[in-house]
Formats: sequence, C-alpha cells, structure tokens
Amino acid sequence: MAHPISLRGRDSVAELRRKIKASGDEAQKARIRAIINIKEGATRVEVARRFVVDTDSVTAWVKAYNKGGVAALAMSKGGRPEGNPRWDAKIFDSLVKEIDRGGRYWSVPLMRQWIEEHFKKNIPENTVWYHVTGLDYSYKSARPHPYKGNTEKQEAFKKGALRSS
Repeated sequence: MAHPISLRGRDSVAELRRKIKASGDEAQKARIRAIINIKEGATRVEVARRFVVDTDSVTAWVKAYNKGGVAALAMSKGGRPEGNPRWDAKIFDSLVKEIDRGGRYWSVPLMRQWIEEHFKKNIPENTVWYHVTGLDYSYKSARPHPYKGNTEKQEAFKKGALRSS
C-alpha cells in the first residue's frame, strides 16, 4: 500500500487555491492542485493516477514544494538564459541588396557565409532562413537529377507507353 507524502506546512489549502487563480502557468497550476490533493490526504500513487503522471514526478513536485514553495513549482521556460539574440537589421538589408544584384545562386549556407565574411557575425542557418523568408524571398532546395537515367524510357513513360498491368 502506498504511503502518504509528508509536506512542510507552508501554505493552507485556501492559500494554495488563491495561488492557482493568480498563476498564469498551466503546468504550475496542475502541480499546485497535486499538492492540494496530497494536503487533503491523497497518496502519491493516487495523485499520479489523477494527474496522469509517474509517481516519481509527484515525488519531485513535493520535494520542490518543500524546498521552495509554490514558486518552485513553476514551469521552466527553457531556451537560452540570455534570450534570443537580436540581429541588426542592417545585416539582412545588406544581404538583400547583394542578392538583388544577381549573378550567383544563393543558398542559405552561402548567405550565412557571406554575413560572416562581411559582418563577422556567426548567425545560425535557420536564423538566416527565417529572416530572408520574412523579407519575401523564397527558399529553393536542390532536387535530385537522374543524370544516368534512360531518356528513351523516360519519354515512353511520359507518353504513357510504360504502364503497369
């Protein structure tokens, strides 16, 4: 039989319910509800079943709550600690002018390389792609070309002569 989990006497059930209403984090709200269930006498297994999580998750929530209170139940936002870098729009304006001059094929890796050479900035390829598509440029990727293909069979196929029976 599962044993009850011991909680530190931080908040009353009424205080926890108020904190649910004040929170904008849905994951934190669920975790607070789990803590309320435990305060009301539910076991770790019962809470895990109600919230469709593993019992280890419930244990981790209790440990976090005991250590840091409701604030410790907030969901981590993830991502870079310093946030997303803001790239100077002049970089992409200059790139667009270079693309518009024509004379060469521009792939995203070539665009990234050009930026690195001219601005000494190492911008990830997906960021370059995002900014360039935002400036109404489309992305074309290489397609395989059957250079060893049998042209006679290809023409026959186009005309419908090679149909499977």
